[in-house]
Amino acid sequence: MYHSKVLALTETAIAAAIALVLSFLSINYAQVFYLELAVIPLLILALRRGVLWGMSGGLVFGLLLIVLGQATVLTPVQVVLEYIIAPVSLGLAGILRQKDSSKSQIILILAFFGVLIKYFWHFIAGVIFWGQYAWKGWGALPYSLVANGVSGLATATLASLVLLLISKGAPQIFQSKK
Repeated sequence: MYHSKVLALTETAIAAAIALVLSFLSINYAQVFYLELAVIPLLILALRRGVLWGMSGGLVFGLLLIVLGQATVLTPVQVVLEYIIAPVSLGLAGILRQKDSSKSQIILILAFFGVLIKYFWHFIAGVIFWGQYAWKGWGALPYSLVANGVSGLATATLASLVLLLISKGAPQIFQSKK
C-alpha cells in the first residue's frame, strides 16, 4: 500500500515536471492562439492513475507556473481560474479510467473531454478578464470563444494524436501497476 502511493506521487511529480518543461515549448501566438503541449503528460497521468492523481498533477503544474513567474497575472481571481482551476480540471480526463485505458476510443474521448473542460475555464477567464483585448469590433464573448475555442480544439487534437501514437507504441504507459 505504501509503495503504491509513493509510486503514484512520484509519477505525479514527474508528469508535472515534464508538463512544465513542455510549457516552454508550447506555441503561443500573441496571447491569442496557444497550442499547449503541457497537457500531454497530465492527460497520461489522468488516464493512468485516475481523476484524483490527474487533478493533483494539474495543481502541481499550475502552482509551478505561478511560483516560477510563468503565469500572466491580471488579477488574483484570474490567476486562480487559469492556473489552478483550469489545469486541475484537466484531471477529469481520468473519470472513465479503466484497467485498460490504452484503447484508442477511450483515449480520444477522454483527451478531448479533459482539454475542452480546461479550455472552458480559459474561455470564462477570457470573457471576464481578457475581453478588453478583443479585436476591434469584437465583444469579449465572441473573442474568447474563437481564441479559446481554436486553441482548445488544436490542443485537444494534437494531444489526442500524440496519445494515440504512444498507446500504439507503448500501451503499458496507460496501465498503472497498483
